[in-house]
Amino acid sequence: MSALREWLLGMCAAAMAVTLADCLIPEGAVKKIGRMIGGLVLMITALQPLVGLDYASISEAWASYRMENAGYSQALESENTQLIKIIMEEQAGAYIQDKAAELGVDCTVQVTCLISEDGTPYPAQAVIQGSLTQEQRERLQQLIEGDLAIPAEGQRYEEASEQ
Repeated sequence: MSALREWLLGMCAAAMAVTLADCLIPEGAVKKIGRMIGGLVLMITALQPLVGLDYASISEAWASYRMENAGYSQALESENTQLIKIIMEEQAGAYIQDKAAELGVDCTVQVTCLISEDGTPYPAQAVIQGSLTQEQRERLQQLIEGDLAIPAEGQRYEEASEQ
């Protein structure tokens, strides 16, 4: 703030000096040269802060900012992946419950998603708690494997009383 204040004061002082000189210089060729010099003085005064800049520290600050920003981006991407994973688990569980209800089964479902190497979550395991006949289990197992790509090994069926 103080640097900006000093720059503004310098600009005002230079503008007043150029205006005073313009008023004192007589008409003619000398006045034209005086105005040109006054314009140069104002331009130099306006650009002077650029001369005193420490470009190395500006470069370091910019690099630091970019690195910090990259860290925030990675953290945000990780958090988004975790949120997507949670949403997928809830949605897949609700989907399995709906399919089970269509088969006449009342159950609770817990789906676990894993994250692939490319950072994409996918449903990998499902725990179904409820009273299912063997036929209902086989049909639900086929639906889960076909629709959600959760293999039979990733599906576990438990009786409702087990918890």
